[in-house]
Formats: sequence, structure tokens, C-alpha cells
Amino acid sequence: MDNNLKPERSAKFDIILAQLMKAKQNIGAVKKDSTNPFHKSNYASLNAYIDASEHHLMSNGLILVQACNGSYSEPMIVTTLFHPESEQWIKSYLPILNPKQDSQGLGAAVTYMRRYSISTLLGLVSEDDDGETAVGRGKYEQKKAKPEPEVKDDKEADFVQKYLELFEKEDRFLAFEYLEHVMAHFSWTKVQTIKEFLKAPGPVFHEKFDKWKSKHKLEKQP
Repeated sequence: MDNNLKPERSAKFDIILAQLMKAKQNIGAVKKDSTNPFHKSNYASLNAYIDASEHHLMSNGLILVQACNGSYSEPMIVTTLFHPESEQWIKSYLPILNPKQDSQGLGAAVTYMRRYSISTLLGLVSEDDDGETAVGRGKYEQKKAKPEPEVKDDKEADFVQKYLELFEKEDRFLAFEYLEHVMAHFSWTKVQTIKEFLKAPGPVFHEKFDKWKSKHKLEKQP
């Protein structure tokens, strides 16, 4: 692994961890404030993660800073949690994936990776959403209630590769976001979700993805 992709920390980090523990006691689950109309499901936006955490971090002397770094060909989001009083810090890196190589794709990619960077660095999760189960939506509802057990021999990386092969190169970044939305909607594992995709007839699968992509682009427009 590239050393630049490993988590980093200051030489001492006892104080910043203690203050983060205090902050996390009050942050709780992040509210799902945005809607995916294609899957009729909710998710937590970047703003939701910031709104849920920023006040509690600052109340404990912590500040979260995010910036772009790396090279033109390999850009990344650098997320750093500072405790200015002790000068202690924790830092993480996530690559910015922009297959389309345009400004709109870059903006979406930065927003997407900022959200995941905050979530992973602070160890945050979004609240459960049982609305879909309550109203009985989704043709896979019975499978959701009793998910297919994961086979231990299955290699997740192999399934991800098979999944990506379903898409053109320029759609592969959105493919990951589409996978995430379906996983969240049905409470499936990554491998289980990809298995369902692979079972579906090609034209049907791509028709659903194209509809989701069109609506997703409209949501991203200012």
C-alpha cells in the first residue's frame, strides 16, 4: 500500500483521543436528510455529517479540516482532526475518483469522498430507516427480512470486479454509489447485492441504473 494512503497521527495522541471520545458521546447517529427517489430510500448527506458532528467537536476543542492534495492524476481528500491546544492530530486520506475527468464529476466526487472521510475518521453511522419496511415497498422485501447467508469462500474483490465489468469506464464511479444505495435499501451485504445484480437480465439492470443515474444528476445540479 502507498504510505500516503495510510492513516497518520501525531507522535502523541492521548489527548485528542480523549476529547474525541467525549465528543462522540453526544454526536450519536447522523440523520438521513436526503432522498433517493429511484429507490425511495433516505441517506445522510455531507451537510448532515457536518451538522451532526461540528458543534460537539468544537465544544471539546477539536476542529476537522478537509482539503484536496496529491497530484493531478491522483487527487485525494485529506481529512485532519486537530486539537490545537495540545497540537495533536489524526489524519486520513481517501482518493478522489473522477472517471469522467470533468468539473461536474469532480465536484460530485469531492462531495462523495468528503462524506465518507468524515464518517470513517470519526467512526460515525447514519440512523436506521425502517420506513420502507413499514410500507412494504420493494419487490425483494421477503429477501430483506431473511437475507441470504454469506458464503465464506466468496471473495468480495472478485465480485466487485465482476460488478464493475457491467459498466462503461466513465460510469464506474457512479456504479459504486448505486451499489451503496441498493445495499442500504435492502440491508444486504456488498456480495449479496452484487449477486442480485448479476442475476438480473442485462437490459433490465441497465435500464434501472440509467433511470437512477438521470435522477441522480438532476439532484446534483445547483
